[in-house]
Order: sequence, then structure tokens, then C-alpha cells
Amino acid sequence: MKHIQEITYGQKVQLYKMSDDFIKRVNDKMDEEIKKKTFVDATDSLSAKIRKEYRVIHWLDKVDTDREIIKAIQHTYDNTWYDRSFSHSISINDAWVNDQVENEYQTLHKHSGASEVGFASVMFLKVPDFGEEYTETSVPHNGRLSLVGNCGGLFSVKHHLVEPEVGDFYIFPYDLEHLVYPFRGKGLRRSMSINFDLLQRKLPAKPYKRK
Repeated sequence: MKHIQEITYGQKVQLYKMSDDFIKRVNDKMDEEIKKKTFVDATDSLSAKIRKEYRVIHWLDKVDTDREIIKAIQHTYDNTWYDRSFSHSISINDAWVNDQVENEYQTLHKHSGASEVGFASVMFLKVPDFGEEYTETSVPHNGRLSLVGNCGGLFSVKHHLVEPEVGDFYIFPYDLEHLVYPFRGKGLRRSMSINFDLLQRKLPAKPYKRK
């Protein structure tokens, strides 16, 4: 895992590149569960217009042998949270995989967890060859992730359009809205989402020492 980029447009979004070995372990485990029909169906509990969604929190730590996810979320926290009067423990609240096919999509939404403060994420595991575009604009939208910030003001950028690439891992605040466009073409667009809760504790004030 290595840090690739920080995208700032009101709220911070961190982008990481996960190792090929990690991506292979996740895909192999997911494909095995689908083949054996041992998966945990998450379709009814999520808001996407995607028919195949699987909960994976129960085996995520087994495939993250090099702690790439933990390193990424720790780096995100260290570079996002500035109020050092609080200490935080980071916990994974939920994790699931979306297997999106042609014409399926995800409406505008945001994530939440057991705590009010936390991070959502999207990791790309498989990306197909996209076919003809749905839109008539010059900017491709097929299968793209759109991050919609809550910033305002003149010349501010309110959204960021993400082209899926296998291994890219985006982490962003819970209240940052986002959506996924449908695509035309055969193949599977597979992504994984992980919710990270930040459980905070107020640190005692340091006593003042007179010089």
C-alpha cells in the first residue's frame, strides 16, 4: 500500500493504491463464497440499485494480512483530524462488496456508523471495459464514482468524478455524499466499501507550569 494523492475541495479525500496481492486475496475470497454460496447477502440492507451485494466484515481481517487497510485509515486520520484535545480509537463498523453489472447504479447517498464521526470508503476490485456512454457530455460517466462535496463559495469545486482503477482505495468523511453512474458494456464492476467509526475521548488538560 502506498499513498497516491490527496484531493482537497472543502473536505479531504485520500487516495491509496492497494497491492496486487491484497486485491487478489479479496477477489479470490469473494469468488469462492459466491461459488460455494456461503456469502452473506447484504442487498436488502443497502440503498443501491444493485442486485448483488455481499457483507464481508466477518472475513476482512483474514485477507488483510499486511494490514494495508489499517495503515490507510490511520494515515487518513493522522492527516485529517486536527483537534488533538481528543484521542480516538478507530474501528471497522461494516464492510461489503458490490458486484455491479450493466444498467445498475447507486443513487446519491452518504454513510453512517455507530458514531457520528467516521470515514466511508470505496475500493475498486474489478473494472470492466465500458461500452457506449449513457451521457452526451464530453466527460465520460460510465461506471464512474462521483464525490459530491458540501463546500460553497465562488469558484469552489463541488464534485469530483472518479474513473475506476483496480486497486484504488478512496477514503472520505461519513457526510460526503456520493453516487455511482450506470454503465453500458459486459463484465463486472466490483467495489468494496468499508465504514470506519471514530470513537473519541476527551484528553485531560495539561497543567500549566510557570517558568
